[in-house]
Amino acid sequence: MTKKRKILIGVIAAIVLVAALVLFLIYSGIGTGIGSSEVAYVQKVSTLSDYGITVDRYSGVIEAQKAVTYKRTSGRNIETVYVKVGDIVAKDTPLFKYDVRQSENNITSINLEIESLNNEIAYLQAQGNSTEIQLQISERQLEIRQKQADLTRYQQEKDQSEVRSEIAGVVKAVNEKGEDANGNDDAIVTISEIGEFRVKGTVSEQTIGTISSGLPVIVRSRVDENETWTGTISKIETEPTTNQNENSYYYYDYGGGEKSSTYPFYVTLDSTKGLMLGQHVYIEPDYGQGEIIEKKGLWIDMAYVVMENEDAPYIWVSNNGRLGKRVVELGELDEFTYTVEIVSGLSADDYIAWPDDTLREGMKARDILEAE
Repeated sequence: MTKKRKILIGVIAAIVLVAALVLFLIYSGIGTGIGSSEVAYVQKVSTLSDYGITVDRYSGVIEAQKAVTYKRTSGRNIETVYVKVGDIVAKDTPLFKYDVRQSENNITSINLEIESLNNEIAYLQAQGNSTEIQLQISERQLEIRQKQADLTRYQQEKDQSEVRSEIAGVVKAVNEKGEDANGNDDAIVTISEIGEFRVKGTVSEQTIGTISSGLPVIVRSRVDENETWTGTISKIETEPTTNQNENSYYYYDYGGGEKSSTYPFYVTLDSTKGLMLGQHVYIEPDYGQGEIIEKKGLWIDMAYVVMENEDAPYIWVSNNGRLGKRVVELGELDEFTYTVEIVSGLSADDYIAWPDDTLREGMKARDILEAE
């Protein structure tokens, strides 16, 4: 082998090695200016909607239609709790009983005080009928009326010492102390109603404006996307809750992926057939997507397609956890729904990102449903 030939082979090998290194850096994100904290959130094409249009989607869980909590009245002590977690109770079933010894002592004490005041009035009446005496009698009669009001309250406490269930249901929690870990008041007994289910969902503070009471929704199984139920949002809580460990809403802040306060909301279902208590589901506003005739082929929102070059339109796609551009072949455009048919280059199992200026090739790609 000549010296020139050896040199040529060496140069070619070096070029191949450099090219391989560049490709590695691009797809690993190293040397591309892409930090490990930068993440592109992607969504599976098949979950966009029945006909390819992106809709807001929120996580939800099936729960009992109504839950009732029973707290301790301030200043009263619990004598006995009659129920335990898992018990099935009927309406008017006794749940717990207050200690009435203090009420009984108060009743005895007040009766003695009223008796003493009546004796004083009798004594004063025997002293004459002067203005001063009548004034003293009036003062004691006022005291008696005030004490009789207290007597009525303590008698009611004694007579109503048992707290009974307002509904038929299942005992979900029992806390005999009636306090949480921080010493704050907490429910003694919590009961979930037996009967029809409802859906409890959560919405972020950024997207709470997309829902309202009375809004029709579609509830979709997480296991089978084609299994759905319909219902209506019946209530939206005005007090937010924050839970850093719960995947409580669908969309995340694309700038940093940080969670924020979430607001619980509730859906009343038209039918609960096939649902189970505790089942996790998706909730999405009903824009009529379930009624539109399904198109043949693969259709997505046209906004996902980047048209920098009309001859080579592309979509941001996750490739083994890394973001990249994929050229696709477009078919028919539905101007009514603004969806486009993808003839080739994309499948229903691919994960794609909503295009914006922050996306870079080689970025980490993360399923938005699994983001925490």
